[in-house]
Amino acid sequence: MKNKLKRRIAWRNVVSYKQLLLPFIFTSGIMGMLFFIGASLLDNKFVQERNANMISIMSLAVTLVGIFAVIFITYCNRLISKTRSKEIALYEILGMEKKHINAIMFIEQNICFLAISILSIAGGRIFGKALFLIFNKITGSQGVPLMEYPLTMKPVLLTIAVIGISYLIIAINGIGKIYRSSPIELMSSKHKREGEPKNRYILLVIGALFLGGGYFAALTTKGTLDAITIFFFAAIAVVIGTYLLFISLGSIVLKALRRNKKFYYKAENFLSISGMLHRINSNGLSLGSIALLSTMIILTLTITASAYVQTDRLIDQLVDDDYNVDYFMNESHKDYDNYALFEKELKNKIESTTIGNEEIKGLKVYQYYMNGFTLEKGALKHDYKKNPSMGDIYVVSFMTVRDYNNRAGTNYKLGKNEIIIADAKTDLASAKNLVIATKKYKVIDHAKEGTKETLILQGQAIVVPDEDDLFKIVNYYNKDYNVKSGQTTSDLYHISAAWHVDNMKTDYSQRVKTAFESEGEKFSYETREEKRDFLMQINGGFFFIGMLMGTIFLIGAIMIIYYKQISEAFEDRNRYQIMAKVGLPEKIVKRTTRKQILWLFFLPLAVAVIHCAVASKIVFQLMALFAVTDVWFFVGNLLTVIAVFAAIYLIIFIMTSKVYHRIIS
Repeated sequence: MKNKLKRRIAWRNVVSYKQLLLPFIFTSGIMGMLFFIGASLLDNKFVQERNANMISIMSLAVTLVGIFAVIFITYCNRLISKTRSKEIALYEILGMEKKHINAIMFIEQNICFLAISILSIAGGRIFGKALFLIFNKITGSQGVPLMEYPLTMKPVLLTIAVIGISYLIIAINGIGKIYRSSPIELMSSKHKREGEPKNRYILLVIGALFLGGGYFAALTTKGTLDAITIFFFAAIAVVIGTYLLFISLGSIVLKALRRNKKFYYKAENFLSISGMLHRINSNGLSLGSIALLSTMIILTLTITASAYVQTDRLIDQLVDDDYNVDYFMNESHKDYDNYALFEKELKNKIESTTIGNEEIKGLKVYQYYMNGFTLEKGALKHDYKKNPSMGDIYVVSFMTVRDYNNRAGTNYKLGKNEIIIADAKTDLASAKNLVIATKKYKVIDHAKEGTKETLILQGQAIVVPDEDDLFKIVNYYNKDYNVKSGQTTSDLYHISAAWHVDNMKTDYSQRVKTAFESEGEKFSYETREEKRDFLMQINGGFFFIGMLMGTIFLIGAIMIIYYKQISEAFEDRNRYQIMAKVGLPEKIVKRTTRKQILWLFFLPLAVAVIHCAVASKIVFQLMALFAVTDVWFFVGNLLTVIAVFAAIYLIIFIMTSKVYHRIIS
């Protein structure tokens, strides 16, 4: 066969199957476009300099986008290939050699590859400029010129490589399928199901155990540290359980309904159950994939949006005033007798940083001791020789009632052997008495007003009467520290100061750094603006990555839904025509078909909503990493994302249903 004829046939096929190929090229191009934009931002020098803290996370996100793009492109091409199996078989029956069929398929794939590559790079370049500005805006960089977003070859080559890998996999699978299969097998593969599991009851039990285990872990997790260690394993269990239940439970329920003769042998029920049984056996894995993708979309957008919106609130909690100094006490201060002297020296040093009419306002100096503990029989323990699990650790900041009142704006008074637990977590939230450093204290209140130090994971503040109690606690828990770790206690006991400045001049921050630079690593200094820039980079970057990943998952879900509907439409067309020929009223046929589509279309959405509802507890605990502690704020965001996604899902249903009915009619 001449090459010219092969190219003509290949082009005719592309035009003939435009209903399948054009949506595939368009959605694959969008995926390639998103990968190109992500790779361009990652390769951009301005982004690298301004968002250095996000580079490693962005690299991971872009890699995941590339992996998911390859998976979705190859999976949807498999659905297209299944729909075209009959055409390939006819080529062979009419006498065309396998090598010529492969050549035609290869030309078609090259046309699609070229179209997707051009769309990805050209579209990525056009929309990338807008997203570059958006990315810099949400990460706190204002007034960035587009000249900072030049076109470089690295993202172009990476994008072509991702699309090329997809088509390499497609080509290998296509060649193998044509050479392995006979024309009869190709003719029947269009109607071949994913396969009804023979051991569906065993799969049902295993799936229920995995899903139940994942749900149990999500619902019983206590504390952020515990959630970090358990979340991954709970997610894997839910994924496995979801797939196993989708390929087993639906078949079991529908077969049970089929055995109920009074219910089954009615026109609409007969047609609905038979059709749904075929569909769920044919599409169990696809339905499970849609449910899991929907869950990932909802949770990803909820987490990143909640963290981003809370950025300014987090800054208010992390930074008391415009300026903050944290001084780590070293080993020479182990008796802490010179705290009052040091406090005075610190205040004098801060006062000395002003010039002209600058004036220090609201200066607060406070001390705290922070460490990790376990709670054993009502006593705080800290054994440096043991390595407790993260979920069993309580991060506690000890401070005097004077400093706590100064920090939180309260007016507490403590008697001897009395304490307050502020922002208490898990079991400490209900403690009436607590043994600290072998001394028993009575908990007189569980204050809601936390401090900066309590924002750390499972952090809480324990307020003690005075410095004597505080220093005894420090000495008791630090006595074995050097023996175990070989380090000093400098990272545990802190003296901090917070203040703001009236009539501040532009070089004030530099003067503070100069005044404290002799302290070296034992001194840290931060301003509200620096902290805000840092958090905007982190939370804004996470939000952008969340939108990027959410869009990829959404496009993947749309592709799977669309091609599932198309492949089912081609399969159902003959059955629809047969039912019409045997005399079934068209109204009943359409109504039962619509009912099947409706049930199976919205079943994954319902499962996704249930997954999100169960996961909301463990996800909310993880949100403490971003200082999202308002449960109703988080729930409101979750419900909003679910509502928006459900609306998009409904639009997809309406559009694909129209295509489905057009094909079967």
